[in-house]
Amino acid sequence: MRKKLYHTIIALTVILCNNSYTLSNSLLSENIYPFQSKLTGIKNINGKLYAFIVLLYNENPHFVNLIQKDSIPLKTMRDEGFHIKEYKNYLKTINDRELQKLATLLLTVYLEPNKFSEQKLRSIERILMSRNIILKFSKDKNIGKIKTVLDYCIYGKKIPIHIKHPLLTIKEKIYNIQPFIYYEEFSTSNSTFYFDMIYINSNEVENDYIIAKKIINGYDVKSMFFVGSRVTDEIKYCLKKAFNNKNNNIRKSIWEMFVVHELTHKFLNNKLNYYDQVIGEELSLCSTIYVNPFLGLSVLYSYLNYNSINPHRIAAMNFVIYAAERLGNEEIEKNPGLLKDINAVKLKKLSKDYFDSRIVTLN
Repeated sequence: MRKKLYHTIIALTVILCNNSYTLSNSLLSENIYPFQSKLTGIKNINGKLYAFIVLLYNENPHFVNLIQKDSIPLKTMRDEGFHIKEYKNYLKTINDRELQKLATLLLTVYLEPNKFSEQKLRSIERILMSRNIILKFSKDKNIGKIKTVLDYCIYGKKIPIHIKHPLLTIKEKIYNIQPFIYYEEFSTSNSTFYFDMIYINSNEVENDYIIAKKIINGYDVKSMFFVGSRVTDEIKYCLKKAFNNKNNNIRKSIWEMFVVHELTHKFLNNKLNYYDQVIGEELSLCSTIYVNPFLGLSVLYSYLNYNSINPHRIAAMNFVIYAAERLGNEEIEKNPGLLKDINAVKLKKLSKDYFDSRIVTLN
């Protein structure tokens, strides 16, 4: 009966939630880790080029207006072709020869799409990437006319992810996107809409690292939030157990936890075209427990402590039910805190067995 209830809740909540870890009232640090720069802003040469690319291709003046407030007012946008005119005005302001050549080329790509093969477009994308402009061109055929459009356009960097998923084979190169300006879609760690990119919010990683470090050193963390949950005794116990070796690189382990979580969702989205949030969270949770049993278990306890019923909490509930049945101990279902008394080897096996039992149903 309880299982049926959980699956009923799934139907009500799945549309409202995303794949990301949730942070609530977290203590964030100024330190950024790893490979992540602070937002650099858009008021520089490459940022300006980015802003005018978005204006030209998407007729969106937002980023241009960030550089110079109200430089393209609403009344200007009412004029047909305003974006082309404003882009041409921008070209007149460029003094750098290489930039002038590139910006002019981008106008030609927009105005004369038939001149450019897929290979040439990929080449231009690589040039723009060197200027921290990450975009993807595609061809749109509308009423017999071919138009070059942008699948996406982001100002920032793509950094290769070298961490391997412990239970899945991902052959494609996956990157961590590092935006240089604020985008709502990159406010929390998530698997993103982009085929080869995930986003790890380094502030979230740093927050959880600070908490783990404070716990190990005996400091009070009652007012802090670990993976979106106020720190409980179970979370404290698991973090101490996860990092009881002085040689542990705590920050690196927490970074890896976030990456493995998002890589799980990325595999489900890319390979299986599967987007059920609860099963996605179950498989992600199992993956993180498999990599580091007690660190993963601390995440499970965070999920169980969420105030609202959402895919994260449901996934944790379902794992607890599975563990109780598999271990023949119904008390675990009544008191999930008992899971922390299981040794790391058993936890690792439980997580893999549950992972295997769930993913086989998706193929």
